[in-house]
Amino acid sequence: MVLSDRDELIIDAALDFGADYFYDIRNGTMGPTLYIEAPNKYEASRVRQLAPGHWNKLYVVVIYDASAPCTGSQENSKPV
Repeated sequence: MVLSDRDELIIDAALDFGADYFYDIRNGTMGPTLYIEAPNKYEASRVRQLAPGHWNKLYVVVIYDASAPCTGSQENSKPV
């Protein structure tokens, strides 16, 4: 994958799933993989509902920092 193609896919992912997350494309155990990094579990649940398992021929993995706290309102509400 050429760097410009990678950059275009990352921009498209940000447009499709939201600019509030970090995106990276790497080779994973399932082949080329789009990693979406959310700041906490609540946000990871939200983006997981938006992102399919496969997107633009990439396997999609959502990750988050388990030590990052959620605010009180996020802990008690379901993701949209």
